[in-house]
This record gives sequence, C-alpha cells and structure tokens, in this order.
Amino acid sequence: MSKTFQEHLQQAIFFENRGFNNEAKKHYDILKPNLHLLETEGLIRISQFYDSQREYDVVFNASKAAIEKSGNIQVLAPLFITSWEYVSKDVKYIEWLLNQPGIEYVPEVRLYIARYLFIEGKQDKAYMISLEIAEKQEREFRGNPSGHKLYVDTVLNLVELEFLFKNYTQSRFQLRKLIYLHTDRLAREQDIAYWSIILDEISNFVTRADWESINAKLSGDVKVIGHFYKELSQSALTKQTVEQLQNNRFIDEALETKRESYIRLIMRMSSQSNWFEGIEEDRIKAPNDLLTALLYADYLKSYRPDDLKDFWKSEFLKHADRSEAIKAYWNANKQQNETETNMNLNDCEVTFLGGGEKIGGTSILISVRGHHLLIDAGMHLHEDTYHPDYSPMFEKGITFDDVDALLISHAHMDHTGAVPYVHNLRPNLPIYATEATTHLMKLLLTDTVRIGQETDPTIYNEQDVQSTIFSINPIDFYQPFHVPSKEDNWKITYYPSGHILGAGAIHIEMKGISILFTGDYSIDEQKTVKGLDLPDNLKVEILITESTYGFLPTNASVARSRQEHLFLESLKRTMEKGGSMLIPAFAVGRAQEIVLILKDAYREEKYLPFNLFLDGRVTDVCQVYQRFAEQHRYINPACYQSDEEESLFFGGGVQAAQYIYSNRRGSHFTFDNFIDDYIMPGNNCVVASSGMLSDNSASARYAERLIEEERNAISFTGYMDEESPGQHLLQTSKMGEEFSVKINGSEKEVHARIESFRLSAHASREQILQLILDLQPKKVFLMHGEHERRYDPIQTMVPGEKIYPSLIDLLSYLKEKIKVIPAFNGRSYRLNDN
Repeated sequence: MSKTFQEHLQQAIFFENRGFNNEAKKHYDILKPNLHLLETEGLIRISQFYDSQREYDVVFNASKAAIEKSGNIQVLAPLFITSWEYVSKDVKYIEWLLNQPGIEYVPEVRLYIARYLFIEGKQDKAYMISLEIAEKQEREFRGNPSGHKLYVDTVLNLVELEFLFKNYTQSRFQLRKLIYLHTDRLAREQDIAYWSIILDEISNFVTRADWESINAKLSGDVKVIGHFYKELSQSALTKQTVEQLQNNRFIDEALETKRESYIRLIMRMSSQSNWFEGIEEDRIKAPNDLLTALLYADYLKSYRPDDLKDFWKSEFLKHADRSEAIKAYWNANKQQNETETNMNLNDCEVTFLGGGEKIGGTSILISVRGHHLLIDAGMHLHEDTYHPDYSPMFEKGITFDDVDALLISHAHMDHTGAVPYVHNLRPNLPIYATEATTHLMKLLLTDTVRIGQETDPTIYNEQDVQSTIFSINPIDFYQPFHVPSKEDNWKITYYPSGHILGAGAIHIEMKGISILFTGDYSIDEQKTVKGLDLPDNLKVEILITESTYGFLPTNASVARSRQEHLFLESLKRTMEKGGSMLIPAFAVGRAQEIVLILKDAYREEKYLPFNLFLDGRVTDVCQVYQRFAEQHRYINPACYQSDEEESLFFGGGVQAAQYIYSNRRGSHFTFDNFIDDYIMPGNNCVVASSGMLSDNSASARYAERLIEEERNAISFTGYMDEESPGQHLLQTSKMGEEFSVKINGSEKEVHARIESFRLSAHASREQILQLILDLQPKKVFLMHGEHERRYDPIQTMVPGEKIYPSLIDLLSYLKEKIKVIPAFNGRSYRLNDN
C-alpha cells in the first residue's frame, strides 16, 4: 500500500480512537475505492467502522476481502453476515463463507447460516451443519458450562429441525436436554416451554421445583398452557382455567390446535358423552400430535375396536419413547394374544456363550428338555481368543455330540467366524444356512484365514474352511424343515431378516414351545434387501432379539432416507473441495448399499460425476450379490431391473481398484502408484473393507495416505467396536483439536474431515420396541447390545435415562406384562423362572 494510503489509514484510526467519527470518515472514504490495496488489519478496521455507520455495502466488500486474505474470521464473519443481510441475500456468499478456513470457530455464524439454508430449501446441508455445531457445543458445554446460552440455541435449533423432519422421538430427546437443565444454565425459557407444549413434554417441565421462577418468564398462550398443566399435575384443575381455555383462541396456529385437544381432554375427563364429536377432523389437523393420538385411540377403542391395532401400528414409532404410547400399543395388540397357553417350560433354558452384553462371538445354546440346538458360532473382535467360550456348555455336561444342529443366521464374522472351529470339534454336526449365506461365508472365512494366521497360529486353515462349507445344508426362506433329535424333531423356519443378503430370523418349535431368534435385522427396506418379513400370525413365547442400537442415543432413529441424503451431501462437499472420500465399509452388506445409494442418486446420468473405486473383499462380495440379483433371489427386486445391460454394481464409473494396480513383486504399477496417479488428484470416492479401519486392511491403506489433507474425508457408515482403530479415530476427532493417530502402523496428523453416518442394517431402539410389542412374547432376551450403557447428560438435574430412556427403560413400563432379560455371556437362563 502506498504511503499516502497508509497515512490516511493511520489518520482515520487516530480520529476514530478519539471519538471524532466525522473526521475519521473523511479519511476512510478516501480508502473505500481501493480496498484491494489494504492489508487485513486495515480491512478489519474499515469493516468495523462502516458497520457502526451502517454503510453495509462497504462492510460487505471489506470483510469479504479481509477473509480472503486470511484475516481474523472470528471478527470478520459476524460483520460479513450482518452486511450480507442488507446488501446481498445471495445464498452463494454464505456458502462461500462456510468453506473458509476457521469458520468452525464461529458457531454463532454457522448456526445462522444453517437456519438460512434451511429456509432456502437446502435442508440436508442445513441439518448436517446443525449436527456438527451441536456436537461441538455439547462437548464444549460439558467442559465449560458458562457457554450455556449458545448451547441452548444449538439444541433448540435441532429440536425444531428434527420436528420438521418428523423425527419426533429424536426431537424430544434434544428437548429433554433443556427441560432438565440446572436453573442457572437455562435460557430462552419461552421457547423451551413452547416446544415442550408442541412435543407433549410440558407435563415434565412444569414439575420442576423451580417452575414458579420459570413461569414468571413466560408470557401469552404459552403461559396459559403451562398453568393448565401445572394444575393438572396437582390434580387441581380450576373452573377459571377451563373457561380460559374454552373461551380464548390462541394466536399461534400450532398452539390453537393444541388448545382444541385440551378442550377435548377436559370433556373426556368430565365424562361428557359428546367428547369425541369432531375428533376425525382433529386427527386431520394434528396427525402427529401425541395427545390427539391418545384421544383418537380412546374413541376407536369404544366405537371402532377393529381399527385400533392398525391405528397404533402406523402411529407408534412417532411416540415410542412415551409410556402412554407403549402401554396403549401393548393393549391394542393384546386382543389377538389374549389366549393363554399352558406351556411347560420346565427343563428349558437359553445359554449365551457369546454375543450377550457386547457385539462379537455370537453363539447361543437352546435347550428344551434334553434337546439342544446351537445358533451361530461367531468370532470375537479384538480379544485374545477368537472363538466363543463353550465351557459353560461343557460344565452342564453338554458336549457338541449332544447338539442336534448348528443354525447360522447370516454371514458376518461375529456370527460365523468360529463355525470352522465348531466343525473341527464335531465334523458330522449338521449345519444349516441359506445358500447366499454359504457363498458369503466362503469368501469371509477364507479372508479370515489369510489375515488371522499372521496373528493367531491356532486359527483354522483353508482346508478347514472348505470342509465346513461343504458340510452346510442349504435352506430356503419360509420353508419349514425338521432337525431330528432323539425321538423327536425340531421344526425350523427361516424368515428374511433384512440385514444382509441371505440373513434370516430363525423360528424354532419344540415340545409346544415357540422361540424366535431375530439375528441381526433391519425393519427398513434397503437398496439390496427388503426388511424383516415375519408372518402376521407368528406365535412366539420366547423372543431373542438383537439390541445393537437400544441403549445409547445415535442417529440410528433418523429416517434411512434422511441418512442417505446427509451422506450424499457430505460427498458433494468433499468433491467441491477437490478432495477424495474414503468410506471404510463392511465388505458384506454395507459396501453394496453404498454403491447402490450412489448409483441411484445419479441414475439420470450415464456416468457418476466422480470416480468410484471398490477395493478389498468388497469387489468379490459385489460379484456374489450380482449373481443372486440375476437369479432374482434374496435381492430387493426394486434395485434390479432384468432388462438392464449394465451390471448392478459395476459400470457407469464404478471400478475395482485392485484390477488397476497389483501388489505382486515385480509389478510396474503398485498400490502406491495407483494412489499417486488416480486418488491424490481428487474427485474420488473409495469404498474399501474393513469398516472398522483394521490395520493392514484395504481401507487402512487408503486412510494412511488421505488423512493428512484437509480437502479429504473419511466417512464411517455403521457400527464400530470400541477397540477398533476406526472408533478411536472417530472419537479422537471429536475432541476438536489438532491431533495425530496411528493408522496402519504409521503416525499421521489428522486434517481430513472425520464423520459418521448410520446407514445401518440394524433396527433402531424404537423399531426393536415395536417388534416386541407386536409379538408379545412371555419373555424377551436382549443380546448383541450394551445393556449397562446409558446417555451421560450435561448439567441436568436428572440422570440420563430420563432424557434418553434405553430399550430396557422403555420396556419397564410393561414389567407386569412381560419379562425382559438383558443377556450376559456365560450365563444360562431358565425359561420357567418368573
């Protein structure tokens, strides 16, 4: 900058510091046409001065120029946003701001941008940014409670977004974080009370000991409703309050709809015979309201009982975290299950040899009066012994010679990785699985041998795998078959569980006892397979169900379609930066889902707008899926059209990376060459095994090269074991500081974006609960989950189960109706125990 400009800047600052703004402005005005000549400090001073003068066009240009020159974004971003509101309102500028270095340290601005993007129809992007902000603010609030106002802002934003996305249980979870905040951490009480009314949580809010001080900060219709619920909680509803509700319409449309439901509730409570008149119209106006649903269910129960069950089936997932809905749904289903059976459960038990309170090594012994079945034989993850501990079975005097058969639910290694071990102990033990499961097991077990023998010399070999595969009896879904057992037979039926290709829920009948083992299951339909498909009239006395997502809050309860949209939005963000995205994925199931999600998103284009490479065992598994798709077996027909010439998984820009490079000695084009020439230039997506980023895996090799560049991303898409490298990387990245991790044996600084999406093939907490209520068994065993983990609240006056009740907490509302047993490894449970 010339000396003259420098002198004008110094004079402007001199006068401004002394309060002579008119004189300062004369010098600043001379600089306005030449902003490009100023350094960042000068641009910041000009931005701040003209902001005070409300000359927002200058502020806009000066702050933008300063940001482009890497000026202090924490100072500049608020100035830019304020001026943008007056000058531009063009969304491209705030999207530009989102991509500037350091913007993550200005959460107030990012939150504003997220809300504006939502209004502009960019809902997925807005939601993703909101989740990122909320996660960071929650972490900071935990360590520094003084920042409670921004914390309240970010959580309220999520409450509203989740509600608008019709994810009501997640919205209530976010809201309860605020309802139960300590008094000195509360802010925006009016807004919290408003959303408490909308989401039917106001009854919890008004029971706080400090409610009167909170109530003093409320106003208008919100205050009226708060007072109404306070009187209800004290069983002291006054005539004055009733008349106030009946005679005064509310201004807010949503609150007016609630007022009408309160009037109907009062009529119902006072036993007025016409209380239900107009209730059909109420349902149309408030289709997602809990109180309206409960009143409508009361009406159906009295006047249209045949419709009650179907009504709750369609409504339940919206309100599955509320005791009123759980009890109502149970009672609606009870009509079909009221016939009591005199089961003889003596000498019947279930022994969990693995897969009880944690994921890994699933193996369950079913014993019915001297007859024994084994379900699954999985591999433990990150433990010294890879196979389940069968000593509890042996201590009962039961050997593998006493077991009638081994039933395999699906091919994942935590369910099948020890099948060769069991087969070696009893080579003639009958083994049953679907044909698809057998094909996938062959691939995965062979891979396990190759990797495992490097670290565990006791593991089985390739000959053991071949012998095991040849011993499996193929079965079909829906086709009952019998397993001989002494003088009797087990009756077995597999039903599609919707988890991965060939996965089945196993229905077992013996001596008049009906047992269902769900295996891992998905209620939602996926791209590759449909969801769990059980007969409507299936009788189940004993239910053994996975509970993977039944305990800690995850985004698993967010609609599958929403998760896919968020994933695609993240991919677009990476490509806009010219980066590459690595997706570590389970070779079976998750990888195929991701490929089809991407191909479906760009189905109108002949080629994907980026390179999609598959690597590791993913490629081989895709070929198995392809084979079954062409046979129209197991695969979701919606994802495969027989008249298409193109491969389901390959073509259109999808390539197998290992077909391009070679790791053979003497090869002229190795993996490192491939990374340098194909991946590092950017605009790539790589789907590679393993999903947990295990050392020496295909995904770990990519992560080692990609993780140090800010333009890249590593996106996890499913469950990760607590001890896995992937989980360590994800959790460490949430600390919000620069850090380094060991990836594939190398210490690396992490600059790439690390994120997680739940493109899960498991049921959510709410879906598991609904299945249990649908089947109404006498006993439920919860397995494949972390029974003792709970949400850890921040600065609240109640424990975590009040804010996010686990599956066990929710089922406790039915403790008089159903016996719920969290299963633990090494324990046997008698079925006749009360």
